[in-house]
Amino acid sequence: MLENKNDFTQGNIASKLIKFMIPILGALVLQAMYGAVDILVVGWFGTTAGISGVSTGSSIVNLVTFTITGLTMGVTVVMGQYLGEKKPEKVGRL
Repeated sequence: MLENKNDFTQGNIASKLIKFMIPILGALVLQAMYGAVDILVVGWFGTTAGISGVSTGSSIVNLVTFTITGLTMGVTVVMGQYLGEKKPEKVGRL
């Protein structure tokens, strides 16, 4: 079995979790900023109906994004459990 530097079952867990969390947090922040900039631009150049449409669209996109992110986090937990149990065959080919 290949030795993995990101083995969460050994060593300092806090630093490994922070390294794991940063890309996910960054993606969620960028998604929220994208919706805010959309509303800002439409607010400058559009109408109240346009702002309402962009706000509704941003909410729907955020719902989809956060749902997919939550599901992938759940899959990651299951994969981590199998790897922690030293059963990589249940995860798939690494």
